[in-house]
This record gives sequence, structure tokens and C-alpha cells, in this order.
Amino acid sequence: MNEKTDFLNGRLAPMILKFSIPAAISLLITAIYNIVDRIFVGNFNGTSALAGLSICFPLSYMMMAFGLTCSAGGSTLFSVFAGQKDQEHMDRSFGNAFVLVILFELFLTAVLLLFADPILQVFGVTETAYEYAVTYYRIVALGCLFQGLTQVFCDFVRVSGKPVMGMCVTGVGAVSNIILDALFVAVLDWGVAGAAWATVIGQILSTLFGAYQVFKGKTMVRIHKSTFSFDWSLTKKIISCGFAFWVSQMAMGFISLVYNSQLGKYGGDIAISVYAVVASIMTFVIMPASGISQGIQPILGNNFGAGNYKRVMNTLYLSSVFSVAVTCVIWLIVMIFPKQILMAFGGTDEMLAIGVRGLRINFCITPILGFVMLTTTFFQSIAKPTPSIIITLLRQVVFLVPFIYLFPLFLDVEGIFFAQPISDILALVLSIVLVVREHRHLMGGKA
Repeated sequence: MNEKTDFLNGRLAPMILKFSIPAAISLLITAIYNIVDRIFVGNFNGTSALAGLSICFPLSYMMMAFGLTCSAGGSTLFSVFAGQKDQEHMDRSFGNAFVLVILFELFLTAVLLLFADPILQVFGVTETAYEYAVTYYRIVALGCLFQGLTQVFCDFVRVSGKPVMGMCVTGVGAVSNIILDALFVAVLDWGVAGAAWATVIGQILSTLFGAYQVFKGKTMVRIHKSTFSFDWSLTKKIISCGFAFWVSQMAMGFISLVYNSQLGKYGGDIAISVYAVVASIMTFVIMPASGISQGIQPILGNNFGAGNYKRVMNTLYLSSVFSVAVTCVIWLIVMIFPKQILMAFGGTDEMLAIGVRGLRINFCITPILGFVMLTTTFFQSIAKPTPSIIITLLRQVVFLVPFIYLFPLFLDVEGIFFAQPISDILALVLSIVLVVREHRHLMGGKA
């Protein structure tokens, strides 16, 4: 049975797991880049150094935003064209995504390096954390291109029917990052500079491995002269399909700025350091949902392209059950062991005083995110990005930002941690409404 037949006719549950588990591990590996840096720096260089890395957290979102626009948009169209058995456009989806990510990430690198100090001020850098933040920032900014290329290679390997190999694309860099963090930070005592160089070198190695997979013919992409021919119509579709992910990542980067500003105001470097842990752990809590979201993308795209709409909706519903169930397990761990989690990041007594309750409040209704995240990916995967953009903007900006400013007026620093769960509840209601509407639309036979 070939890959296409599997997507269109294979048993859904095993197929969802086959693609989702490696995708979740791949995302986990990507998260390790930042989390390992924080663990080593927090334990070996102290709270101010950890705050410096936390202040730079929006930088990683910005890098991923442009990479995901190209990788998610290109791979979505690749899957739809695969369902239509259109090899030429499958190849050009990769070629145009590849060129776009190079242009976007090089532009971002130039902007970040030219305006380092103003951007760090916008990030909310404090006087005590500035030295650490600027060192980490300038080095990690050099890795923009490799971060973006890694995402493109990973996604196209995965949607070619090789989810485990896609996981390995990011895995090569992550393992290298862990080893180099231990060497540079713990052994050689290079501090935040060592953590930054470990990250960049890991990204370079991931890019090289991913390039080998694609350019050596080990995926469904066929490399030829016309693969990289610029197609303005296709490029617009790539950006359109991937724009929801750009909005999501940039919104999270913006939210990091808002969080750092408010936490610095109400709790100083200690509160900012707690948010570094919250943001890192949130990555683990939502990992199953993120992995399943990416895992079902080729299933949704192929079946939508083939006009098999009932299977499209069944994929969403079954994957939602998996996502919420697995997310609940990780959520319980966070709710039961917040102190131990904070201690792993070098938590001090001051951090524990704010962080234990902060973690529990921030994650109190996190399992519902399983469905919200799948909804945004669902619309993106069937080349209908507008609902995804609406859900993301409302959840991450329109709902959340006012809550971050309003709640601490009444609840002090704890109010900041209440903002996310309230925003998530509102996003859940909106997601249900949009999915029900799309279900009726597709079952009515409309494409």
C-alpha cells in the first residue's frame, strides 16, 4: 500500500498516531533548544542571567514565525496537491517555500542585528539583565536562517510520509544542543554566550541533515530546474496558508513582551524568571496537541484535496479525543509537582513563593487547548486560513492582553497568571462555533 492510499483509505486511529507521535517528539525537541539553555543558565549563572534569556524569548517566536509561514504554508499545499496527484505543484510548493524562508530569515537577521538595543528595550530588558540579554540575543540572531530552514525541511520530510525521519531532522540539532550546553556552560563556563552558541550550532546541524534528506531524493519532493522557479500565485497561497502560524508566533512573541513588562512591574526579575519557567513548561503541556495538529496535516490535506470531506471531519474529531486525553496526563503532572518543576530550573525560595501558585493558575484549564489548537491547524490544513487567524488573534491578543493589564490591578502579580486560562475558555467557545459551521458546510457537499 503506497503513501497516498494510506492517507485516503488507511485506518484513521493508527495513522493519526503514526504521524502525530513523531511530530510531537519533533516539537519537543525544538522546545528543548530554549528549555535546555534556561536549565543550564538558571543553575550555573543565576536569576539575572535566566531573566536575560527570558527577555529574549520573543526572539525565538519571531524566528519561528517566518519559518512556520513558509514550512506550514508550503507543506499544506504540498499535501493538497498530493491528494490531487499533481507532482509538478508539489515540487514547486517546496521550491517556493525554500526560497521564501531564505529571504524572510535573512531580512529578519539584518533587522535584529541593526536594531539590537531598541528591540531589547521593547522586549522589556531590565538593567540587571541587560548584559546577559544582549549577549544571548546577538548570537542567537545569527541562527535565524538555520532555524527557518530546519522547519521547512522537517515539515516536507514529514508530509512526504516519513514522520520519524522528520523528527530526526530536529533531533540531530537538539541532541547536539544538549551536549554543547553541558560543555559550554557547565564545563567551560561560557555562560549565556555558551548557551547561545550551542543553540546556533545545533540549528546548523539540523539544517544540514534536513537538506540531505530532501536534496538526495529521500522524500516525495522531486528536485529539478523548475522546482525553484518563482510562482507569484503559488507564493501568495503559501503565505496565505501559513499566515495563521505567523500570527500565532508573533502574537506569542508580543505576549512575551507584555508579560515581561507587567511581571517586571509587579514582581521584578524574580517574576520574569518564573515566567521563563511557565513559558517553557507550557511547551511541554501543549506538546501532544501541537504534535497531533502537525501529524494530521497531511491526512487532512490529502483527503480535502481528494474531496473526501467526511474523512476530513472524522480525522479532526478522533484526533481531538487523543489530544485532550494525552494533554490531561501532562497537565496533572504540572498541577501536582509545580515545586519540583521550578527547582529543576534553579528555583530559589523567592521564585517558589510566586511560581508554585503561578504555575497552577496559568495551567488550570490547559487540557481544552487540545481542541483549540487542532481547530486552528484544521482550517489551515484545508487551505482556509481565515478562521485560524481569527481564533489566534482573539485568543492571543484581543482577549489576553487586556486581561494581563486588568487583572493585576485587583489580584497583584497572581492576576497576570489568571489571564491565559480565561482567554483560553473564550477561544474554546469560538472554536466550537467555527468547527460546527464548517462541518455543516462540508457535509453539504461544498468544497
